[in-house]
Order: sequence, then structure tokens, then C-alpha cells
Amino acid sequence: MLFRSLRAEGHTTGLIHVTESLPPVPDLAEVVARVRAFDPGLVAFSVMSQQYEWTKRAAAALRVAFPGLPVIVGGVHCTMVPDAVAADGLAEGLWDYVCVGEGEAALAELCRRLELGADTADVPNLRVIRGGAIKANPLGPFPALDELPPEDHFLFDLERITHVREGWLSLLASRGCPYRCTYCFNREIVARYALEGGLEGIRPYLRRYPVDRIIAEARGLVARLPEVRTIIFDDDLFTLDKAHVAAFCRAYAAEGPGLPFVVNAHVQTFDAEMAAALAAAGCSIVKFGLESGSPRVRREILDRHMSNAAIAASFAAAHA
Repeated sequence: MLFRSLRAEGHTTGLIHVTESLPPVPDLAEVVARVRAFDPGLVAFSVMSQQYEWTKRAAAALRVAFPGLPVIVGGVHCTMVPDAVAADGLAEGLWDYVCVGEGEAALAELCRRLELGADTADVPNLRVIRGGAIKANPLGPFPALDELPPEDHFLFDLERITHVREGWLSLLASRGCPYRCTYCFNREIVARYALEGGLEGIRPYLRRYPVDRIIAEARGLVARLPEVRTIIFDDDLFTLDKAHVAAFCRAYAAEGPGLPFVVNAHVQTFDAEMAAALAAAGCSIVKFGLESGSPRVRREILDRHMSNAAIAASFAAAHA
């Protein structure tokens, strides 16, 4: 979440969480009213592709209500097709900035400059729209996760979200994935950083939060949310590094919140030793992405290189 970088620098942040999973969904008049009541210096949208058309309508409504208010849009959709999003912003007057990639540093720098009245034209990671043109700035480095401020989870209505999800709480312990599945955003993020940020190789993209920080975060949230029954670590690939998984499992068993947890795995990074460590720590579910039972489809279409034998072995280890 980008808000933590802003709050760490003394900014006041607010959130309108728009999702059909938490009805009623606010209409545009309510969105405008809530923005007016908050009176921000910047409006920021975080957008996935299925949310993009709604975001355009919301941004248009805010432009009419607040003509001089800066607007920035970011998120996975903007990283996938930043030039198209910037072109929409230019043609329809929707937003002033498009954030590409991981935006903690970019958003904090943008707010710093806006507050000082300084020029924002060269902030890294941003497409800047002004004067009838679009300026594409290079991408800065990925943030070091151990240097980021703590998450501000309770900007969201976590009590209600936990209730709707029947006690399941999602957390992230890492960012990045080494695989290049054709349908996944990770493939495009790495390609984008290589093109615009000079990224060489996958290693800078694969980052983990320190184990003690993950455990402390989980304990703190469970203490405030008594309805939590299961923790889901929604990392793209929790089981990438065996030593890290072993260290996490030891810490979770000794100092964790005492709840079962769920992880995402890949059959090429999973074995009996890892399965035993996860089970001993309280892991109740391991999720594997297979996508197809056909080796040809996995290999030629999905760019997922795994054998049926490896799938069977990993499932057997998990069952055992």
C-alpha cells in the first residue's frame, strides 16, 4: 500500500474502498461528496483492468467538481499499458499523472513537490501530462521492503472485510516471482523495468519482508481482529526459497498468532522437507497453480515448464 510512505512523511491520507464485495457501492455523487469533505491536495486511484472504465467515469466526475485538483492513477493496469492510460488522460482530461510500477517512492516524491510548489515534471515512474503532451520518466529502483514503513491496514474497513471473508485475512510476505507465465502481470512488470528502468535480471524484483516483521504484523492484526481464523499469505510464490520458508516456519511456530495459514507454491520449488516444515508450523492449505493438465499447453501456450511427474510428487508431499 502506497499510503504508508505518505503517512511516514506527515501527510494525512484517506481511502474510498470501492468494491462490489462490500456493498453498497458508492455512486459518483457520493464519491464527489466524500472527496469534498476530505478536501485533499491530491486524488490517487489504484486500478486493476476490470476497474478501469469505472475509474475513468469517477475521474471525470471529480474533474468537473474540482477543476484544479491534481489526479494521479496507478496500479497493475497502468503498469501493463501506461501509454494507453496516459493517452486517455490527455484526450479526456482525466488525470495529470500515471504511475508505472511500484509507486511508494514516486507518490511520496510527487506529494513533496506539490506541497512545496516545485516542478513535478521529472518524478521517476510517472507519465506526466501537461501542455497537451505526455512526458515519460524512467523508472526508479524497486523499493527495499525492509526499509518501507509499516502498513496502515486499517485505512480499509478490516473488521467488515474479515467478516465478509469469514475470518480469512490476507497478508504479503514478499514481492516478485521468477517465472514468466504468459498470462501473469509479473512478466510485464519485469519487462517494463528492463525497458524503462535498466533492470538487469530478475533478482532485484524478488524481495521479502524480514521474517520478524511478518510475524509481528500478523500478531498485531490478529490482536485487533478477533474474528480472524486463517491467514492467507498471498505472495505470488511463497515457497521460492527453502531456507527462508524454514526460517519463517520456525518463527511462526514459536511466535506467530497461533492460527492456521495458507501459502502459494510451485511444484518446482516444493518438496517433502518443505511440506513437513509448513505442516509443523500450522499451514493448512498449499495452493498450486497448474492451469492445464496438458504438458503441451503448459509449455507452448502458458510458458509453465513443469512435468506431470513433478506435479504428482508435489501433491504427494503435501498430502503426506
